Amino acid sequence: MKKLTILIAAAALVCFSVPAMAVDWNFYGSARMATFWSSEDSGDNGSEINELYWEWQNNSRIGATVKADHLRGRFELGLKSVDSDDEAVGTRRLEGEWNFGSGSLMVAKGYSPLNQFLSGQVARADAGLLGRGFLYAGRPGFLQLAFGGFKVALISPKTADLGTDPSETQRLPKVEASWGMAYDAFNFNVMGGAQTYKLKDVESLTNPGDDDDIDVTSYVIGADGGFNFGPAYVKVGGSYAVNGGNANWTAGAGEWDDDDDINDNKTWQAGIVAGMKVSDMLSFEGGFGYRQDDLDDADEKQKTWEVYAQSVILLAPGVYIIPEVGYYDHGKDVNDDDLGDDYYLGAKWQIDF
Repeated sequence: MKKLTILIAAAALVCFSVPAMAVDWNFYGSARMATFWSSEDSGDNGSEINELYWEWQNNSRIGATVKADHLRGRFELGLKSVDSDDEAVGTRRLEGEWNFGSGSLMVAKGYSPLNQFLSGQVARADAGLLGRGFLYAGRPGFLQLAFGGFKVALISPKTADLGTDPSETQRLPKVEASWGMAYDAFNFNVMGGAQTYKLKDVESLTNPGDDDDIDVTSYVIGADGGFNFGPAYVKVGGSYAVNGGNANWTAGAGEWDDDDDINDNKTWQAGIVAGMKVSDMLSFEGGFGYRQDDLDDADEKQKTWEVYAQSVILLAPGVYIIPEVGYYDHGKDVNDDDLGDDYYLGAKWQIDF
């Protein structure tokens, strides 16, 4: 764990080397283990797999936050496996933020404005209905300005040649923005993003000898909100994207048409989550998510949905057991082939410190 030791030592050095500045450090961690049984039917492929998962979750983490006057920072490391291998340690988040009074500037690798963290679903390393109901944009590198509830970020773009073999790729930063408000019993957010890049001098496969520039354009809009009713709550969210997968959003990707254009992939998804806190030690939650992808020139729309139910048991401060059961319907692909379904049951074990 040489990399982890060096990073912690560096943080400690910074902490003790700036005595003139009031620095407030807060270290934290979360250890997570998944114990699930699942049964998967692959549909028209004709296979069925029953499997026991007894695995360390790769989103376990250790990190720290720091505040010093008008500056704020965070680092967070993730242990991707239990193997004693330095490469298993990765940087989940690294953020620096300057509060300049009327707003703030952030330089970060972390969560950008287009994320809908509404569900507590724990299967598949805390999947949270992401990509099957709710929007997720990952943890890219970005520059962000924030003014109250409004955020806008310029983000490292994601580009791929889509099998075109271009002479070069011209790209601009991806743009994401969100605006939201929160009250005691209600909160809401609206969001949107766009990305475009150009594949230069692409040779047509349908008309050999013809070269064209191919524009790959993606955009997304979304909204979500939550309501509290005493111990109960409801959260809803949805989004619509065109070629969202080409921009690293959880949506379908557009494909090259082998000539001079892109077959667009239009994705809409939505989800709902409801729960209730029974006591300080016990709460319940359930959720449903739906997604539909519509690729130009495809025979069928691809549809998928999933549902889950769970209880959250607090054994002691920071100590959780979360039993959960769920079902996925993978629907049919664009060629109308059945992709099957699967269901699971088990629990996540988590200790936060």
